[in-house]
Amino acid sequence: MISSLPIKIIKMSGAGNTFAIIDACSNDSWVATEKRLSISRSEFAKKICDKVIGISTDGFLLIEKGSEGFDYNWDFYNSDGSYAEMCGNATRCAARFCVEIISSETKIIRFKTGAGLVTAEVLENNFVRVQMPEAKFISEQISLQLRNGTAELFALVNTGVPHLVKEIKKIENALEQKAIAQECRAHIGLHPHGANVTFYAKNEYGIDAVTYERGVEDFTLACGTGAVAAALVYLTKEEKQQVVVNMPGGNLDIQFIDGSIKPFMSGEALFVGEFYYNFEVIR
Repeated sequence: MISSLPIKIIKMSGAGNTFAIIDACSNDSWVATEKRLSISRSEFAKKICDKVIGISTDGFLLIEKGSEGFDYNWDFYNSDGSYAEMCGNATRCAARFCVEIISSETKIIRFKTGAGLVTAEVLENNFVRVQMPEAKFISEQISLQLRNGTAELFALVNTGVPHLVKEIKKIENALEQKAIAQECRAHIGLHPHGANVTFYAKNEYGIDAVTYERGVEDFTLACGTGAVAAALVYLTKEEKQQVVVNMPGGNLDIQFIDGSIKPFMSGEALFVGEFYYNFEVIR
């Protein structure tokens, strides 16, 4: 006999960036289950995202009842259990989740996140458009001294979370930069929170980009805030307002309308599967 009843978890993908999502605003079984858990949400996130005893995702997201005029509140964790203020790809998935799983009365969703208000609109053909938080330069050029004595130059931007951004000649070369990304991600000059590291390269129709994400501690198939970070640096140099960012998991369209500092990001949000997680694995 199963001693702990399972809870339903939906796995979704935003351009290959995957998330485990729980309806915590209308799911009475989750509310009761959380009260019985002997671990924090952070520890729970690590188990849910785990590749062996979990469902192998980049992040874990709880959708809760809205407060202070928001439609929904969210509580988001990376796969290592660390809290994240904002995730663009997760926002797209969360919006479609709210419309099709929670049955939201509107297709324009206002989320309360750690980065403030984030608005998403569910479009046709599985596409979702998100108005991202303010995208801004913290420093147009920052030099980070590495342990081997060399220095790396980046732009440091905040797109809801901090990103170090660097242009390279070919996106394939990003893999050669992994050791640098690992060191810079937690550089003493960025304490206490560190930063994601995003590399981009120009292509014939826009840019290619890939992000080394803190909390995941590796390159991911897609990163919404990373796509915006790369777009901000590229568009500022090129004096343009829109670019298609090709990430390993798919394309994201980034648009700064009429000089707005809150860009729009559009891309697919897909349902991967429905899982029933048994809490016997939690000790």
